[in-house]
Amino acid sequence: LLPIECFRLSGNSLRGFIADIFYIKGILAISDRIYFKKASEWIEWVQKNFEIAVSLDPYLVQGYFFAGIVVGRNKEGIKRGIDFLKKGLKLNPYEWRIPYWIGFNYYQLGEFLKAAYYYKKASILPNSPKFLKSNVVMFYYQAQKPELGIVYLEGLLKSVRDPAQLKWIKRKLEWLKKIVFLEEKVKEFKKLYQRFPQSLEELVEKGLIKEIPKDTFGKGYYLDQKARIRSKF
Repeated sequence: LLPIECFRLSGNSLRGFIADIFYIKGILAISDRIYFKKASEWIEWVQKNFEIAVSLDPYLVQGYFFAGIVVGRNKEGIKRGIDFLKKGLKLNPYEWRIPYWIGFNYYQLGEFLKAAYYYKKASILPNSPKFLKSNVVMFYYQAQKPELGIVYLEGLLKSVRDPAQLKWIKRKLEWLKKIVFLEEKVKEFKKLYQRFPQSLEELVEKGLIKEIPKDTFGKGYYLDQKARIRSKF
């Protein structure tokens, strides 16, 4: 492939035309996996085509998707996808889908706090869907940091005006507060009996709580194998 700088010297219409050519080459490269012995070489070839395409036309959003998401068929591919999307975010900083896709990739890697960061970044960009703001909380839950989710949602309550969205936020906030409450009771049990409870029912039996709180978001709270409070979905 020729250096990208060579194509940037072209006029706007010609640049757009060349961007489309490399976009198509990138699409075709996705199906050329059989011609590469190593997955890393195939990913590099796919991304190089899309790199030229989006460098010439930063608004070619689907190029970011194919090079950042579609190539992520294993851990290495997902990481390469994240690197590509981060470069794309510099070219097109106001496109909400790019940080959203970065967050999705971090979610696939199990790096939930990083996923939350990029979902938040996506949620404040123009035309981003409303669900992104409240979905950030699920990553804090997965990261076992419900207290961070509470702080985030309480901040959202001060800025959101839509009644339906406010109702949804309050529901998730109540859900997280109950998780934090139960985790505190589990810690209290551990101090009293030098062991973790075998179930939440044991907290009731020992008089630490009157009853297991109703799960306002899932299908019931429970104690996992690491004595952390989880919710059934």
